[in-house]
Amino acid sequence: MENRSHAFIAGLFVILLSVLGIAGAVWLGPDKGPMRLPIDLLSTHSVAGLKVDAPVRFRGVDVGRVDSISFDSHQAGEIRVRIEVDPAAPISRSTYAKLSYQGITGVAFIQLDDEKGKSSEPLTLSREKVAQMELQASVLERAETDIRDVLLKAARVADRLDELLNEQNQKRVMALVDSIEHTSERYGTLARDLEPTAKALPGLLQKATRTVEKAQGAVDNVAKLADDVDRKLVVLDTVAAAAKQVGRVADDLHKDTLPRVNALVDQVSVDARQLQRTLHQANVRPQSFIFGLQPPPHGPGERGFVATKGVSK
Repeated sequence: MENRSHAFIAGLFVILLSVLGIAGAVWLGPDKGPMRLPIDLLSTHSVAGLKVDAPVRFRGVDVGRVDSISFDSHQAGEIRVRIEVDPAAPISRSTYAKLSYQGITGVAFIQLDDEKGKSSEPLTLSREKVAQMELQASVLERAETDIRDVLLKAARVADRLDELLNEQNQKRVMALVDSIEHTSERYGTLARDLEPTAKALPGLLQKATRTVEKAQGAVDNVAKLADDVDRKLVVLDTVAAAAKQVGRVADDLHKDTLPRVNALVDQVSVDARQLQRTLHQANVRPQSFIFGLQPPPHGPGERGFVATKGVSK
């Protein structure tokens, strides 16, 4: 009877332990959550550290898991990483994927993010036509590439330095140093030769200052003289204008007034001769003031002509 009770207790313990094991497995197992949709990430870069069931995060938020990692059978050398993501994730046509690492552990995961300035149209997800996206290189790979480029450039610089510092160039450098030394010595001699000139320079500057002051005074005098000349030129211009006016008056006098005066003088002369003849006749025949002037005697051949004795003889 006692053996049966022990067997019952043992069986009950085994059953409870099995139930607890199954419950723990279910609880610790992956969370299926809502139905996820696939996206194929294509890359020609290394995916070292990336494992199946690695998390897929959109700006740090878990949105899915890595489903499989394999080589693409259609494109040689290309790696195809299939991920399963939550349909509610805000994935658009501008979303890109890159490989990131968790701290310094070397464990990789997929990081999704949107590229700024591009289309925000949602990306269509389905199991019939799996969407594709480029998987960019990881930061470590880019750093490795940059370091390799820097090392190559450093190697080229070292080669150029080695070429620059060969024996022939060293001789040229030494010759250049000797030339610089000789030049510095010449400059020292020149400085010693110029020292007296430098000492005399303040006096020369004072003389130059006085000369400039005198020149300024001369310039002021010239300016005053120019002002006087301008004033005199104004007067001369006025005189010239008056002379031009007098010339025009003289021309008018010569062309218009003088002919009239000459005609008037000629008329006065004629009138004066007529007046003289009239006065002469009045003196010879005073009665002409009463009876008028006698007509002049008839000449030969005229009617009423009477020949005088003196004439007939």
